[in-house]
Amino acid sequence: MKSEKFAAARAELLTAAAIVLLLIVLNAMLAAKYDGLFNVVSEDYGQKLSYYFHISGFDAVTYSVLTDWGMKYDVLRHPLLPYLMYLPCQLNQALISLTGVNCAMHISAAILLVCAFFSAVLLHRILHRLIGIARWDASLLVLLFFSFGYVTVTFFVPDHFGLSLTLILLSLYLIGAGAQGHGGALRWWQTALLFIITSGVTLTNGAKVYAADWIARGRRFFQWRYFLPAVLLPSVLMVGAGLMEERIYVYPKQQAEQQYFEKHRAEMIAKARKNHQRYKRAPWVIHKGTPIGKGSLLKWTDITTPRYETLRENVFGESIQLHGDWVLEDILISYRPVLLEYSSWANYAVEGLIILLLIAGIVCGWRNRLLWMALLGIVPDALMHLGLGFAINEVAIMSAHWIYVIPIALGCLMLRLRGRWLWGLRLSLLALTVYLFVHNASLIVSWMQQAPVYTGFWYE
Repeated sequence: MKSEKFAAARAELLTAAAIVLLLIVLNAMLAAKYDGLFNVVSEDYGQKLSYYFHISGFDAVTYSVLTDWGMKYDVLRHPLLPYLMYLPCQLNQALISLTGVNCAMHISAAILLVCAFFSAVLLHRILHRLIGIARWDASLLVLLFFSFGYVTVTFFVPDHFGLSLTLILLSLYLIGAGAQGHGGALRWWQTALLFIITSGVTLTNGAKVYAADWIARGRRFFQWRYFLPAVLLPSVLMVGAGLMEERIYVYPKQQAEQQYFEKHRAEMIAKARKNHQRYKRAPWVIHKGTPIGKGSLLKWTDITTPRYETLRENVFGESIQLHGDWVLEDILISYRPVLLEYSSWANYAVEGLIILLLIAGIVCGWRNRLLWMALLGIVPDALMHLGLGFAINEVAIMSAHWIYVIPIALGCLMLRLRGRWLWGLRLSLLALTVYLFVHNASLIVSWMQQAPVYTGFWYE
């Protein structure tokens, strides 16, 4: 028994170490790409980020927060994220005072590498300990997962997705382990704490915690002695925290802007009309679909971007295989098409194979509670992005919030197969993994070697 645990731990560590080594190289290349821009101490640091940092639709807010701490994230969606960055910011301030170098890029990279390591370990444990497949099969699926285009990218861009993915996998592992009797079900305060941490990084990801817990507990999830302290009160707390932070930090700025507008009404109206003519063909205008309404939230919806094409080219396309053209281009500042087709039928063959294997895995794991925890957890994402159209024009960058379903479903498929069928699947997955690593890494490395693109002309 001890030898088996040791062998499993060794497989976890070797797999995670291989992934981290690759990501160290990519993070180092990113730091070299922006050397002299983001590692300097300057008063116009935020402006430099706006003008030079463009990796798909990812934000560089973390660099800014690590340089000069403040409520710069969207506090409604990320109510605790600024506080999680406070100590790293203080570390950066100390390094700046000692070296004169802004180490925001390096601190962000260190955080992402830690997240990548634990994500790999957690996914391996989910597949081996909870799904029940062999440890090296679990390693193969973990490597396949990290070969996906936007999973790799997630762990070198300074956004919140890497941290989100780690917390989602932690939630699935802890709740799934409890449901299978490995340590018992979580207590109400443990579920509440897990929800607060996960939703504090991204509010909507808290739903994944409760979806998993609902599957694990069944009807007991709604018993008032559990539901009230574990679900209702933490939900009210996190929504209230976001609203309070917005009132304290965002509302005063909005009031100041409104007062400035009223004081300079004629000048601002003239400027708005001028900008309307100047920007009517700007990327962020022409790439935006028609919203449902004009309200504060409805204006971010999209009812015109085709859903089937989005699924084909972005959700199951670029999320897994980066497009060979317009690599990592941000549609909000470039004329990269929202729906970019692959130039080769082979890319669609790979995509079709992955979709077929995913469907087969879901069918084979139909009674697996862990798979249902993962599937139910991504329903809100599907409704939000594909239903209402929130951020549908850059949906590929959201991959970290759902794409872990694929290795979990494939784990269920591997559990059901035997003999030559299992070996055939192993060889197919190995070939897919090698192909995706080579395809995506070659495109990423090529992009890394290009000079940063300046887009300040849009604002000057």
